[in-house]
Amino acid sequence: MKDILQSEFMQDLIAGTLVGYLKFCYRTTRWTIEGQAPVEAIWDGKGPVVLMFWHGRLHLGHASWPRDRGQPVCVLASMSKSGEVSMKINTRFGYHSIRGSSAKKSDPTKQKGGAQAFRELIRWIRGDQTGGRCVAMTPDGPRGPARIMTEGSLKLSQMSGAPLVVLGQSTKNYLEFNTWDRMRIPLPFTRGAMVWGVLPAIPADTDETQMEILRLQAERALTGVTDRADEILGLK
Repeated sequence: MKDILQSEFMQDLIAGTLVGYLKFCYRTTRWTIEGQAPVEAIWDGKGPVVLMFWHGRLHLGHASWPRDRGQPVCVLASMSKSGEVSMKINTRFGYHSIRGSSAKKSDPTKQKGGAQAFRELIRWIRGDQTGGRCVAMTPDGPRGPARIMTEGSLKLSQMSGAPLVVLGQSTKNYLEFNTWDRMRIPLPFTRGAMVWGVLPAIPADTDETQMEILRLQAERALTGVTDRADEILGLK
């Protein structure tokens, strides 16, 4: 049974079914949006950008970034079997994927999958002659602890000059799983909230002490917009 569930056919079936379901949920959700104006300026600027949301709200992230206006998006997918399904989901949403895990706080180059994934992210986010690109990351993934940010996103910003966009999303009705991240799956025909925040790029000369201060600030900012999204819907 395990081999069947991990087969290419089943992974394609799972990815296709989930994408169809999520798109239906997004279309039938009435969204309240806060803080989007600074992000619109980033979309118009066409420069590199790092987008972050907590792993537990992963299945809401695809509803946020406008493909017809925003920078092309790349998602970091883990090297696990679930990462293979995630990659297939991202492809169906029109996103590029790079396999690897979020960088560890102690050493951002020691990702599962090696430093190659980090180098590929740098190349992607710097873009080409038409402008920069977006890297979307769950900085507490793929295994947590929940809402504890690793340095990978900040290092990416530091090396590319990309601003950090934090995104909090919530829906009034959802299924919540008993996982480390309290993963939520939205339900259709509900209300939703999307709260944006923008932090400046990490300066190139940031030392280890300053990086920890900025990491905590970014962590609090991402938790703040996520909690605000819940608050808008009366969930807090």
